[in-house]
Amino acid sequence: MSSSTNIFTTLNAKLVWHWNEFLSARPGLVSALGKRFTVVDAFGTPGDTLQTATVCRNLRQRFPRLRINCVTPNPTLLENDPNLTEVNGPQSGGAVVKFWYLDVIERKDGTTHLLAPTMHKLGLRDYDGRARFFLTDEEKRRAAERVKEIGRPLLTLNVQSREQVKTWFPENWQRLADLLNETYGGELALVQLGANDEPELRGVTRLAGKLQIRESVALLAHARAHVGCVSFLMHAANGVDVPSVIIYGGRETPANSGYAENENIYVKLPCSPCWLHDSRGDVCPHDMKCMREISPEQVFERVKAVLAKRGVKPVKTTVAA
Repeated sequence: MSSSTNIFTTLNAKLVWHWNEFLSARPGLVSALGKRFTVVDAFGTPGDTLQTATVCRNLRQRFPRLRINCVTPNPTLLENDPNLTEVNGPQSGGAVVKFWYLDVIERKDGTTHLLAPTMHKLGLRDYDGRARFFLTDEEKRRAAERVKEIGRPLLTLNVQSREQVKTWFPENWQRLADLLNETYGGELALVQLGANDEPELRGVTRLAGKLQIRESVALLAHARAHVGCVSFLMHAANGVDVPSVIIYGGRETPANSGYAENENIYVKLPCSPCWLHDSRGDVCPHDMKCMREISPEQVFERVKAVLAKRGVKPVKTTVAA
């Protein structure tokens, strides 16, 4: 390839990049031109997919005629979403923007919401940060049948995160489950959701690893409350209007990824937020002190408060010791 061809190719790539930057900051213009607007789920975890869908929903609400294409490795999660024109369609013929927050991670920012960089790039300063999950009527029917078989109101638990620095300790989860069972007796069913790597808990109906991901969300929609770590199911619970108690520790902050409807338990330490990632070999040098400072009794009191608001009363009074 000649040097002149290389120069032309480089200039063309720069022009394309600048044109996309211009268009992606002007979704109203893309809509007026009848072009496709592609939002890319850049990180690709299930939780990021739901947040990418939140970006798409806000675009559609602001620009109802905009043709929105969402590119994601988790298309199943976006089935039935009325805000999308297509899923995993071509990225050409319009504007492309990534749902991306690497800058927040790199500067260990504890105040900026993960949605904010992308929303601001789109010119959306005032946006709805809630998640939404769209279940089919058939999914709702099957979940209702499962709930009927269980026979009691549900409290769902999700113990395990893909990042160990976001995971509370199994012995604490067991103590929490014991407190809940002692207090609510046969009036509340504790149901464990998530993947098959969830630790075993006594006194809990284990559906972790037994349901497809959309089946888990459909069952979660029937819960009186959800208790978990910062994970996909935290976003999914918000997406089906179930309040949660979320054990943050100190890896990130509720300001980064939390929902106002939830009880978010965060521990501020000199090292918080650390934004450590197991996937890149990070290891906490402080023996997970932020998680160790959160007791089962503290979480139990938050759960009781949420359940009381949802009309679930204790069968017996338990003194958390």
